[in-house]
Amino acid sequence: MHQRILHPPRAGAERRRPPWRLLIESRAPGVDIANFDAFQCAGFDVTVCDGPGETPLECPLVRGESCSLVDEADVVLFEPCDLPWRTAVLGALRARRPELPVVVRTAEPAEDYGGCPTIHTTTSVNGQVSALHKAVMRWTSPRV
Repeated sequence: MHQRILHPPRAGAERRRPPWRLLIESRAPGVDIANFDAFQCAGFDVTVCDGPGETPLECPLVRGESCSLVDEADVVLFEPCDLPWRTAVLGALRARRPELPVVVRTAEPAEDYGGCPTIHTTTSVNGQVSALHKAVMRWTSPRV
């Protein structure tokens, strides 16, 4: 699992306003070297996880364990990519934190991803930021 934390964690009392902790869960090529300036300018502290590689059991959530990246997130941008077992990772994430807003970025937005809002993989960065803002603003964190 790869992770990159661009900013240190903030106290729970400050989570109702930016910056929000955005977890980008994606196996897309280049995500680990992507520039997330637009997300940061929009009020998100970005952490990246490229998730399990060969099997969903490489993900601690799928094994029934905790994951600090998910536990600390305020919103998740999730990409199922072309691996059919990625839905197991999404299901485990939703089971661990059912209240956590998750936006799914996919080439197949018509599919059902457990009620998560979807955006197309070709959505502009501004469109992605807008979808994340909408998701996080609808959510009232129980950690405040």
